[in-house]
Amino acid sequence: MHSIAVLKGKDFWTPLRRIWAARDTGRAPGRLPGGHVGDIADLKKAVLLCPDCIGKFNASRAEYVAKKNLPRVRGQCDGCKTFMPNGYLLVHYTLANLL
Repeated sequence: MHSIAVLKGKDFWTPLRRIWAARDTGRAPGRLPGGHVGDIADLKKAVLLCPDCIGKFNASRAEYVAKKNLPRVRGQCDGCKTFMPNGYLLVHYTLANLL
């Protein structure tokens, strides 16, 4: 079976469409939470975890540190997908001083 490549022109790729194409859709249904958080850590992206999931992620092994100037953040946990008012923001140690 052959697939046909559909190429989009320059008119199609507006700045808004580029942003929507690059966005992270989160963990897929049925995927284990540890694999998704591990993939985020491998890409050196920021990880947002709830108080229940922070103990399951070995931050020192992944070379991640908690942000001292942002002790608590709000958002959706990357591990269990629940919204939390008091989450932990972890960033890679090479990016910790830039944020």
